[in-house]
Amino acid sequence: MTELELFNTFGKESIVFVAIILIWFLFVKPKDEQIKELLESNRLVVSENSETLASISDTMKEISGELTNLNENQVKLKDGQDELWKEIIMIKKER
Repeated sequence: MTELELFNTFGKESIVFVAIILIWFLFVKPKDEQIKELLESNRLVVSENSETLASISDTMKEISGELTNLNENQVKLKDGQDELWKEIIMIKKER
């Protein structure tokens, strides 16, 4: 192999190597940074949403408790109305 052939071979190999490095810097590395930014923004969204969901969960528990109380009061009201009608019927029968 002559010096010229050796120089051409190294030249071609170095061009391929430089092209690989350029492609990596131009395309791969920015994608890695974009992925890191996306992951960080996703972490922020998840943390904000988890706080909001916890707040919603607490509110739903309060609503559930109030609905339970409302249901109990409706049952008492129904029972009271039944007793009232019984009293009215008894009064009408006595007349």
